Amino acid sequence: MAEGIGTLSREVLEERLMEARRTYRLNMGYAGLKQLPPGFVDLVKKYNPHITELELSSNDLTDLPDELEEFRYLRVLRLKYNQLKRIPSVVYRLQQLMVFDVSGNKVAKVDEAVGHLTLLKELDVSGNEITVLPDSLAALPKLEVVQVENNRLEVLPDNLGELAAVIKMDLSTNNLRYLPNSLGQLKKVQRIDVGNNLLTKVPPSMGHLKTLKEFNLRYNNLDERYKAKVEEGLSKFLAFLREEEERERLEEIERLKPIGTPVGSYLEYRCKAEVGQLVKTEMGDITVDNRCWIRTGHTLTQVGSMLIIFGGQLLKDGSTTNDLFWMTMDRMEWHNQPCKGDKPPPRYNHAACYDEENNRLVIFGGRTAERKRLNDVAFLDMDTWTWYKPSTEGAAPSPREQAVATFWAGNMVLFGGHAIGGRTNDLFLLDLGAWQWSQPAFSGTAPSPRQACALCIGHGNLIFVHGGRNNFVLEDLHVMDFVTKTWTEIPCEGRCPPPRHSHHIHVHRDHLYLFGGLDELGAQSNAMFQVHLPGDQQDTYATAKPKWVEWDSELPYNKNRTATLWNGTISIYQLGSNTLGRVNDDDAEKGLVFWDVFKTAKLEGLKPRQLAEDELRPKNAKRMRVQHTINTAGKMPRSFTQHTAHEARVLQYVQDFQRIFEELYPYRRPLYLTPRNECGVAKFVCTTIRPSQLVYTELYDLDGAAQFVADFLSYEPLEDPLHPPDTLPSPMSVLDWRAGDSFDLAVVLASLLIGVGFNAFVVMGYAPYAVVQNDQRNTVCTVLEREAQGAAAAAAAAGSKGSDSATGGRSASGAARERRVDGSNTNPPVPVGALVGATPEARAPRYNIKPLASLKSKILKAQAEVPGSPAATPDRGGIAPTGDLGNNPDDEAVGDPMAAAAAADPTGAVDGAGGDPLAEDHDAGICKYVHAWVMVLPGKRDVSEAMFIEPSTGRKYPLHDSPYKGIEMLWNQRNFWVCLQQPQPHSDSRADPRDISYDLNDPSKWEPVFEERGMRSRSEGATEESEVARAEGGTSRVHRNDSVRGGNSAGLALKSGKVGGGSSRLQGVGGMSIAQRMAQRNKLTTPGGGGGATDTPPRTAEAHADGGGAMGDDGDGGEADVVPDIPPSWVLKLTIPRDAFDMRCPRGSKLTLYRRCQHEIFARFGDCSRWDGMVERLVLYGDDDRTIVTEIRETFTRRRDKLRERRVYPQKDTTIELFDRGSAFALKDILTVKNDRRVFNFYAAARLDGLEKREELENRKIIEHFVGRDDRLVYRSATYTEDAASTATGGAVGAAAAGGGPEAASEGDPEDDAVRRTRKSKNRGGDKRMLPIRKMTEKFARNPSLDADSDVAKRVYYLTEGRMRVDYHFGTNRITNSSRSFTKDGQSQIVQVDPLAPRPQPAALLEEYSALLVAEKDCLQSVRDSEWEISEITRTRTNQEQNITLETPYYDIVRIKAEESEEEEEEAAEAAYDYLSPFLPTLLGTQQLTRTQALEVREKALKALKDRLIERANIIQARLDEETAALAKRQQTFHRDRDQMTATEEEEYERQTEESMFRIHILERRLRRHEEQALHKYYELDAKLRGDSRLQSLLNVY
Repeated sequence: MAEGIGTLSREVLEERLMEARRTYRLNMGYAGLKQLPPGFVDLVKKYNPHITELELSSNDLTDLPDELEEFRYLRVLRLKYNQLKRIPSVVYRLQQLMVFDVSGNKVAKVDEAVGHLTLLKELDVSGNEITVLPDSLAALPKLEVVQVENNRLEVLPDNLGELAAVIKMDLSTNNLRYLPNSLGQLKKVQRIDVGNNLLTKVPPSMGHLKTLKEFNLRYNNLDERYKAKVEEGLSKFLAFLREEEERERLEEIERLKPIGTPVGSYLEYRCKAEVGQLVKTEMGDITVDNRCWIRTGHTLTQVGSMLIIFGGQLLKDGSTTNDLFWMTMDRMEWHNQPCKGDKPPPRYNHAACYDEENNRLVIFGGRTAERKRLNDVAFLDMDTWTWYKPSTEGAAPSPREQAVATFWAGNMVLFGGHAIGGRTNDLFLLDLGAWQWSQPAFSGTAPSPRQACALCIGHGNLIFVHGGRNNFVLEDLHVMDFVTKTWTEIPCEGRCPPPRHSHHIHVHRDHLYLFGGLDELGAQSNAMFQVHLPGDQQDTYATAKPKWVEWDSELPYNKNRTATLWNGTISIYQLGSNTLGRVNDDDAEKGLVFWDVFKTAKLEGLKPRQLAEDELRPKNAKRMRVQHTINTAGKMPRSFTQHTAHEARVLQYVQDFQRIFEELYPYRRPLYLTPRNECGVAKFVCTTIRPSQLVYTELYDLDGAAQFVADFLSYEPLEDPLHPPDTLPSPMSVLDWRAGDSFDLAVVLASLLIGVGFNAFVVMGYAPYAVVQNDQRNTVCTVLEREAQGAAAAAAAAGSKGSDSATGGRSASGAARERRVDGSNTNPPVPVGALVGATPEARAPRYNIKPLASLKSKILKAQAEVPGSPAATPDRGGIAPTGDLGNNPDDEAVGDPMAAAAAADPTGAVDGAGGDPLAEDHDAGICKYVHAWVMVLPGKRDVSEAMFIEPSTGRKYPLHDSPYKGIEMLWNQRNFWVCLQQPQPHSDSRADPRDISYDLNDPSKWEPVFEERGMRSRSEGATEESEVARAEGGTSRVHRNDSVRGGNSAGLALKSGKVGGGSSRLQGVGGMSIAQRMAQRNKLTTPGGGGGATDTPPRTAEAHADGGGAMGDDGDGGEADVVPDIPPSWVLKLTIPRDAFDMRCPRGSKLTLYRRCQHEIFARFGDCSRWDGMVERLVLYGDDDRTIVTEIRETFTRRRDKLRERRVYPQKDTTIELFDRGSAFALKDILTVKNDRRVFNFYAAARLDGLEKREELENRKIIEHFVGRDDRLVYRSATYTEDAASTATGGAVGAAAAGGGPEAASEGDPEDDAVRRTRKSKNRGGDKRMLPIRKMTEKFARNPSLDADSDVAKRVYYLTEGRMRVDYHFGTNRITNSSRSFTKDGQSQIVQVDPLAPRPQPAALLEEYSALLVAEKDCLQSVRDSEWEISEITRTRTNQEQNITLETPYYDIVRIKAEESEEEEEEAAEAAYDYLSPFLPTLLGTQQLTRTQALEVREKALKALKDRLIERANIIQARLDEETAALAKRQQTFHRDRDQMTATEEEEYERQTEESMFRIHILERRLRRHEEQALHKYYELDAKLRGDSRLQSLLNVY
């Protein structure tokens, strides 16, 4: 080196090395070097071992030595204009290299090792012989400049566009024929030079290069279109490229798009799915299954031509997934998209919406596989397929599932859902820019809490909500205006959609479309509906009553289908089709299939559905429920779908009975013996009754059970009111459906009553139109009836105590004749507005004395019944005589129903028309409306009087005073009886319930299906009938017969001339019953019994009548051996869930209209309960049209403010509120008369001041009454001045008037006291002006320990007059009392009753006057406190009504706990005790803590723990010092006074010393343990902070 290097002299070399020492740049250019000499690297390192730039240009180098790698800090290396044929390998090992220039050489290729230069920013390989660039070049993350001009390139790497940082790219003067499409991904490129190549076109993707400023395309072979656009400028050329890209995309789509199959208005496509597709990801290549298996609880979102499915539960294995599937309508291929980022956990029943402004899919909430509800937010960037979990601000919605979401004005709108505490109806907005939750305040009628409803945005700022479900499936439609923040319910007409949930709605061109969903029974619906809702008429939605129209969806049934409505189109995925082929049903049931058919149609292309005539009628809900049960009969119990051998024998026997009965009575209504059950299987009607005793004691009472059935079940009129229903479902299904017709309700009620021991029967007969329609608009409300009964009972009790009046001794039956029995045993106190003047009802006797036997001659009795006899018209207690049978016009119509109908009176009275305009014609003539109700006979459960019970209302009626028009048959779980007491044997003849006998053991009156032991024959019944019943004015007589099987231990017989004649006519068929004859016949034909009746040919009624006498001679016994017994009920034991039982009414509410009354009941508990705790509302009207409201009664429960009842009298501006114990201020009730007065009653025992009543006459007077006070105060009042002008004067004038004048003010007004002034300004408000008081009065009770002349009875303070008066109690045998008057000017007046008593001294009077001044101040302060309390009560009541809070019942708490998972409890606990929440800064969206912020959070958390530990140690040390000082002081005192202390005091000292030593010892141990644990806790928190994911930036050093 002494001579230099190459052409460089020693001096020049030395100079350059010295320069390298200063600038870290070594210039060895133009040195004529063919290679670097040995020792070159060591020489340079002696001067500067850390050089960063090496210039070796313009030499003859052919290679570089490996020692060059020792320049570890080399940043720039220039090798241009040398003789290199390849890039030296040592260059690829220079890891810090940032600039590499090798231009002007003979390099033929660039090795793949160039990818190791990760810090390289500039690469210049121009002027070489390079023919290809390596793919690894695209992996250089910081490469900004690429110069490859003047080479021999023919092709570029396809991934060259992945150079994320490149700014300049020079590819000119090469042999390039095309550019890769990936160049359109260059996000920062500003200059591209591809001039002097062989290009014919440019990739259209390069039209998206937004940062491009220069694009050189000169000297290429571009076609004319490209060349012309290049000449127009860069911006127009890029726009041209974008147009070309769209054109090519559409051409490609058309080329690859599958051809749809037209099916009606739809196009059907077969969906493809590749099973094992290899996908490249950041984690490597993975194989995915692109089949989108059918699932539930997922979301389907449409984004243009792309449809996205996320999450859900797979039907094939029940697993929960977080897979993302997408498909474009251009390719119809399923793709299981692998995603990057923070993927949300698997979930179902979540909400999703598409952020169209940022191309993001946003999801919220749902439920995990562990049944944990969520309230997290995640979004998918659909440009990069990356998941993010943003940090949100504001009060987030509670964890919930089945909420619904949509996108509006940059916000995600979230509504409803099922949260941990129940279903919700809150509406949240999530700002997708600031990630801020908000819950705007809305007015109007908001939808009730619900889940799985349908939600959509329409007309810009309107949000529509339809349907959903809470405990029931809903059908209402609501709209909310985001501008006015107002909810409005839209009442609709037309063919309204049935209740549904999990469906879709969509607004398109002033029409709201509704599709799909699940109905009330959980069945999939394919129906579509449309309603016209113009956007410019939104103010009329609530009044216009738009009409729904059913649209023809053109969709047949499919096993599984999922759909969405978007931009006027309907898109559907389903399993197979009739056109493209169906899937295997077994695989579909198991979930082993994927959605393989896609259908789409324009909503405008669908047409209204053409409905048949029967479809225009309202659908019968019972028929739909039965049909659904038949479709799912496999899930029902076995007894519902099959017959046992015993049941088969009974059905065969019953069919024989029915055949013979129809032969004997061809014109009678067919017997209702074997209706089909809900599974379509015929069952004997008696076995449908299932006696059950439930756990609810409310159902053990007759009235409670009847009212429960009426409230719990929704009444539905018969589909055909002239015939009984074809289907009689089990009471178990009826209770589950919560609805049924009269037969269903009667069977349920009979099952409950029989189960608790009542002798109940189901009765089938006829009732007026108002009864069968459950129209009570012409009846008195049951609540008012009960109140009237209570008032009558109270009046009767009061009358019986005063005197034995005739009114008090009336029988219960007599009182019942004056009113309708409503079925209630409770007699609550009569409230304001109750009915008065009702007839009192005496309590029925518990035991009935058996009447004496009749001694009348049977012959004379029989003669009296002969038609035309004077004795044939007995008086029936006010019922009009029926007339002679010989003159009966019905005699001509015997056996001919048409003649009987013609002979009937066409002008029958209208009974219970209920305001129906058609009811007048309905009830004209013979009542033909079939109805079922319940009859309860006496003999069990202390029932002393037979009665009917209407199951639809719960009312009770005596047998002789009911609305029913006829009885056909009745049954219970033991037997079935057919009434034989019709006047004529045809279907238009009615057995009036008032006139028939209810002795079921009399076969002449009742035909049993099964013969019972002890049942008399017809001949016996005819001869002994006069002994069984007495016709005494139509009154009923109770008889007791020991019936073993029938369960009718009591029968009731009612006689009249008409009944006798009718019975004699029906007895002509023979002397034996049908059951007896069947048994006899079976015995003769098949001595073995059972089933022999099938071989006997049918006999006519005449043959049966002729042979009756012969068979009746020997038909006395033995029949029971061949007649089958009734099998047990096929129905399972009835059960009612507790939450359903407490709900009481269907859908949580029930409205009943009465005469001048409207009664509503609401659910007490559960999701359907009212938000304000109201359980009952009664509205009374002053007119029949119900327009003038006279009284409103509202009953509440579970109110936190203890409000029990509120009564409002609008005509009188009066409101009464009643409270339970525990209310604020111990309120008992409040009566408010607007602008007049308020009366407060209190629970005195709960108040410290003993206040019982306070009455406020507005601006006039306050009156208070007290009880139980120590000072014996019982009364206080304050009267205000009548001069209204004084209320407007200044504060000084008011204070002077209140204090009693200027003298009082000069002496010191108590209101000027500092403490009380502070209290006044704090509690009452400093600027509130108080009314001036004119007079105050206090009254006191008698104190027996004082003399009457010294015991104060009343004190009166005349504040405006400046005087005081004291009255004392009256003494014994005194008619006058002592009194004293004082004026504030020093005068006094004494009135002393006892003249011998000494006169008080002036000093005593002065002392008494001073005491009165103090008492006046206290009284004044008490009055002001009362005024403040009145204002506080008013304010508190206002706040309580504005923020109503309900107490959660225990079973609701248990149910909620059962729904919560352990993860939810842990998360709730963690959320409640988040140790970092006080220290974390506010973060928005996807922001993360920086390292500085994380360090600050860590320091704050550790400092807070350290301060708390030190504080705890100081507290323990202070307590220890205190105990030690106290012990030392005690010891010092002991040593000082030891000689004077007694033995007891020494023992006390020793005991106290031991206790002190024990406490000191404990404190010392506690202090040592705290010091030991403090350091451990400090290190433990530090480790927890380092492991917290929110502080992960702590681990980032750089």
